[in-house]
Amino acid sequence: MDELLRSVVAGIKDYVPGRTVTGAVKLASNENPFGPSPLALEAIAKEAHNLHIYPDQRSTLLREALAKHLGVGDDSILCGNGSDDIMQVLGSTYLNPGDEVIISQNTFSLYELITRIFDGKIVTVELKDYELDLEGFARALTTKTKLVFLTNPNNPTGTAFSAAQFDALLAKVPPTALVIVDEAYIEFAERADLPNTLAAVRAGKNIVVLRTFSKYYGLAGLRIGYGVARPDILRPMFRTKMPFNVNRLAQAGALAALDDKEFLAKTYQNNLEGKKYLYAEFDRLGLAYKKTEANFIFVDLKKSADELFMALMKQGVIIRPLTSFGFPSAIRVSIGTKEQNEKFIAALKSLS
Repeated sequence: MDELLRSVVAGIKDYVPGRTVTGAVKLASNENPFGPSPLALEAIAKEAHNLHIYPDQRSTLLREALAKHLGVGDDSILCGNGSDDIMQVLGSTYLNPGDEVIISQNTFSLYELITRIFDGKIVTVELKDYELDLEGFARALTTKTKLVFLTNPNNPTGTAFSAAQFDALLAKVPPTALVIVDEAYIEFAERADLPNTLAAVRAGKNIVVLRTFSKYYGLAGLRIGYGVARPDILRPMFRTKMPFNVNRLAQAGALAALDDKEFLAKTYQNNLEGKKYLYAEFDRLGLAYKKTEANFIFVDLKKSADELFMALMKQGVIIRPLTSFGFPSAIRVSIGTKEQNEKFIAALKSLS
């Protein structure tokens, strides 16, 4: 059947997800260790009685709630089947064959996948001390640049760039290009000088901010995310997205989770305490790591990450080896509950 494929498909690699093994402590995919928001579960159970009815194709109630939460108009929000769905809609709406897309090396693979699907030209910028090099992004801009993908905090290194760095880049982006800022982990960030991307949207900049309910809100299995941008940027995307791309359970669950303040505070506090514990243990083990603005930690083992992954899996702990990200000697470990973190460290010590 290869002769029937579009030529670009042959060059696309399979996405490599984190492993799941029944009964193991999974610290591989940056999922919420407390599970879903309890308020979301209640709303989902109630909404399950309406599964014979098609969902609202514009996610109206959720968009209205998000608009109030974020301080933008509801016409500045587009919901999707995860934020990666929004990325694909962006590609289908704005990317022509041959258009240039600037991405960082050693980052989330979906940016490259979207570019390849729509036959764009990938332009990569190397990380600088495990951080996105926004000056490098500025140097890579050309008249052919159509999309610029930024991740803040970055996956898998957990680093974040500042408002000053972002503003300097934004000032150099031509009006013919869109800057996409993937903020999947922004709720976990502590850095005081983060960019106010929503203010940039309100100011009319050519940016799209992507956020998700998968991590902080514990709804990864429902696949629900959203994009925030000027209405004129999103308007054509409502035409190119699939009509019912967000199911009823996802809309109801996300709407309820947005107001689950007790669960969200518990999630944030656990992340703070968990990373401090893991930092201290990594220091005792003499391991190199990056302090994180997300709910995972990048650790450079200085040896094969794949081998450690297999050894830990035998002890019932799953982490993410970063070979597929271009870091064959590094791992990414999600911050779990106190008990999960302790089991991971005990397993790691037994292999030292």
